[in-house]
Amino acid sequence: MQIAEAMAEAVPATITALEEVHNYNLEGYDLIGLGSGIFFGKHYKDLIKFAETLKAKNCFVFSTSGYNNLEKVNGALVKLLEAGGNNVLGSFACRGVFLGKNKGHPNTDDFDNAQKFIGEVIEKYNHIQ
Repeated sequence: MQIAEAMAEAVPATITALEEVHNYNLEGYDLIGLGSGIFFGKHYKDLIKFAETLKAKNCFVFSTSGYNNLEKVNGALVKLLEAGGNNVLGSFACRGVFLGKNKGHPNTDDFDNAQKFIGEVIEKYNHIQ
């Protein structure tokens, strides 16, 4: 949630936990971000199930992970979204605490990078409008 909050400081955004997403009419949202921590190499199972329901949306993906190949962990979710006809405008990953490793992450640099990333996503989105 910290990465999502950092992004929302840079651009206007509504942040919600997955279990609350049913309270929103997603038809009214032009850009949807999906993110979670990574467990056993994957995003949360419920997030994957939710992603399977999205069709023809502009999206981006983000995660925190203890794995070394940070960007690779988002690949399965990106492919799933694209297979559903969604337009994935970017993918962001940074270190997160995992089994006591990476203490202090996400950190200020991670938050700054997340804000830079969301700015780039918004720029891409504006170019396709």
